[in-house]
Amino acid sequence: LIEASTYGEVGIWPELRRAESMYMAVQLRDVLAEIGNYGAVRVTPDLTSSSDLYIKAKIEESNGEDVKLKVTITDSTGKRWISKKYSHRVKEITFTNTRNKNSKNELKVDPYAPIYKMINNDITKYIKKRVKSNTADTINTVTDIRYAQNFSPTAFRDILTENRGKYRLQGKPDSDDPMMKRIKNIQYRDQMFIDNMQVTYNGFSSDMQSSYKIWQEQSFAESRAARKAQSAAFWQGVAGAVVLAASAAAASNADSYDSSYYEAIAGAGVAGAIFKESFKNSQEAKIHRDSLNEIASSMDSSLSPSVIEMEDRTVTLTGTAEEQAKQWREILKKIYKAETEQTRDII
Repeated sequence: LIEASTYGEVGIWPELRRAESMYMAVQLRDVLAEIGNYGAVRVTPDLTSSSDLYIKAKIEESNGEDVKLKVTITDSTGKRWISKKYSHRVKEITFTNTRNKNSKNELKVDPYAPIYKMINNDITKYIKKRVKSNTADTINTVTDIRYAQNFSPTAFRDILTENRGKYRLQGKPDSDDPMMKRIKNIQYRDQMFIDNMQVTYNGFSSDMQSSYKIWQEQSFAESRAARKAQSAAFWQGVAGAVVLAASAAAASNADSYDSSYYEAIAGAGVAGAIFKESFKNSQEAKIHRDSLNEIASSMDSSLSPSVIEMEDRTVTLTGTAEEQAKQWREILKKIYKAETEQTRDII
């Protein structure tokens, strides 16, 4: 864990990461959806939403030049498909090529796009090699049953067992099962909520896009300069150590009046000058990092309240995306309970 007071020292700003995590999730979603190998691809605030496949990523580094993601992909049965670290270094031509700019000289491509394509390629390869039609059918069924168990924990325990997060299917519910029909109705409403949430994510991504791409371009220059400055400081430091060691050896072997003694003093002076220059470059690298952090700290994210129109009422959800999703699930549970009691009364 990193203390909040030291975020800047390690090049991390929560304001940027919160905004960036949502923005990058939308970009990955769009790449997966554009390829067309999947059904509906959606951004969700957590992993509790009903889905056959979950992609969870952690931003380990993002500075305009280098992006590194730790990605875990699992299906609804709990089977892990992919657990891998992805990295990509952006090339300077991405920002200098006029074809990548619009009429206003604004960047119109995503410098991080290659890393999203890497993730998609790995998923596609996995599906082709390991996911047969019967496997996909099992995953779909487990998804539905697990969703049903969110509302009735004891439902279908005889055909779906769980052990340490892994789910094993022993059978399938009847197609006319009344509980599954009610769950499908609830599930449809939930999917509509997730679809509506995409509008929010899309709006946020659109609002952030211009500022974020400017940040990426500026950050690229800062990160690249800092990396080169650090490299220069290292090699100059090594050179200084070699000169200083050679001078000290010469001094130890010289007589008081030997000219080599003065040569040694001169050599030490040169070494000191090199060390001073090395220190200067290290400070220069720090200035680049501070400049990068200053740009990053100016960005933050927020989420507007969601208003949902229902048959008999209007619901307003507030807070973060995760908080709104939690409020929505509580509403769905009340709807399910009311519908279940109504069915019981009719019977």
